[in-house]
Amino acid sequence: MLRRRELMGALVIGAGAAACSAMSADERRVADAVASEEAASTHLAALTWTPGHELPSIHPEIVPVASLPQADPAERHTSYVPEMPPAAARTEPAVFDVDLEVLEGVCPLDPAGEVTTLMWGYRIAGDADTTCGTPGPVLRGRVGDVARIRLTNLPGNTMAHNIDFHAVTGQGGGAEALTVLPGEVASIEVRLLYPGAFMYHCAFGDVPEHIVRGMYGMFVVDPETPMPHTDHEWALVQSEWYVQEPDADGLAELDREALLAETPRYVTFNGRTDALAGDNALHMEVGQRARIFMVNEGLNLASNFHPIGSHWDAVWPEAAIHEVNQPIRGSQSTLVVAGGGTVVDLVGLVPSTIILVDHALVRTFYKGAIGHVVVEGRTNAELFSSTAAAASGAAAVVTEEAPSVAEGPADVVSTDTVSIPDGAFDPANSDRAYDPPAILVSVGTTVTWTNDDVLPHTVTAGTTDGRTPDPDGRFDSGDMAPGDTFAFTFDEAGEYPYFCTPHPWMQGLVIVEEG
Repeated sequence: MLRRRELMGALVIGAGAAACSAMSADERRVADAVASEEAASTHLAALTWTPGHELPSIHPEIVPVASLPQADPAERHTSYVPEMPPAAARTEPAVFDVDLEVLEGVCPLDPAGEVTTLMWGYRIAGDADTTCGTPGPVLRGRVGDVARIRLTNLPGNTMAHNIDFHAVTGQGGGAEALTVLPGEVASIEVRLLYPGAFMYHCAFGDVPEHIVRGMYGMFVVDPETPMPHTDHEWALVQSEWYVQEPDADGLAELDREALLAETPRYVTFNGRTDALAGDNALHMEVGQRARIFMVNEGLNLASNFHPIGSHWDAVWPEAAIHEVNQPIRGSQSTLVVAGGGTVVDLVGLVPSTIILVDHALVRTFYKGAIGHVVVEGRTNAELFSSTAAAASGAAAVVTEEAPSVAEGPADVVSTDTVSIPDGAFDPANSDRAYDPPAILVSVGTTVTWTNDDVLPHTVTAGTTDGRTPDPDGRFDSGDMAPGDTFAFTFDEAGEYPYFCTPHPWMQGLVIVEEG
């Protein structure tokens, strides 16, 4: 049976069939496009609410399961973040299968800090190469499809688990029917009724604990009418980690007090602090459009999703991508509630690194919620250009003629005390921002810094070009208020450059020699 939209499209096209026979190929293509657009407009008009009337249904036509074909085996319905499975090319519903397994194990959380934690999660069944299942696989189907989902709790696991799919209409999103003890298998068969980017998560026992240990993922359901074309599609999930200070082996245990207080130690994209940074950054070209399907797994915090150095060219709030909903255009940030989602488009306009953040910036700068989108291609001075800074102040410390103390200072003093003198914050005093700027000590010496300036400063190991700090993690005082001191013991020979994080033109050096 023809759907309403197809029937209207057939009537419009049929009415012009005689005229089309006399058309050129180009004229026929234009006529077909116009007819298709008119049919789609008629369909949308039928779904538009009129004040004083009931809301029309936006559910797909329900084709009986027995009449649905099995999806082509070449279709992919699962992937791992940030990759998205491709949208199905078909225009009719079908039945497809998803087979998942539960994982439990210690996994990296903050690789730079060598921090791990016990994570519970999901993987594609049989994928022995995947040993950490957070986030779980990205699932993808189409409105009207029937998904047959099978869940195996692997033998050797210690807990019972299940899945609550926000994309599913049915008791608990399928959680009760999918509850499996270690070694058990369960399955459900569900109809996909609404398009969007939906969270799924474990809902067994202490549900908050299961979620904050990493048992979540994303299920994308495509609308009947395809979304606008895009060159890239990426999956991103935000989540919170309530863990204690790591032990001597780097293992961070669950912090139940922090969980109850809703104060996570980490907030991450795609399950770890480096998932979308450095070698894991996303890439696109100038002139391309990229679409991000984003779900905020929570557990507790709303996300303020923002692209530093760009805009959301289009936003489908709450990931409500049904064709009756129009996207917002040209947004700076979009709110994503805990347990909710969004779909956003980026357009590569100039070469740059766009920084994805939760604009509650403590989460980005201190807790790990950061991602990079590297845009490569030709510059466009009509959109962005820069000129050289004046050759004074801070600019003076980044010129080739003014090397930093880390490159070889003229005076090295044997002392174990360093002052941050009055006026150290002023770029004009960058050559003596730490006094003395370079010191020589023996292995085992404890060096003490005192902030004698009027502003807070840091003593942070690493290098800087005078503008952009690059900490190496060997030591860091944190913010030192005026009058504060910081001490660090140097147990290995070598050179230790350091700087002030808020004032990166301030640079110093500790040279450590064997006694």
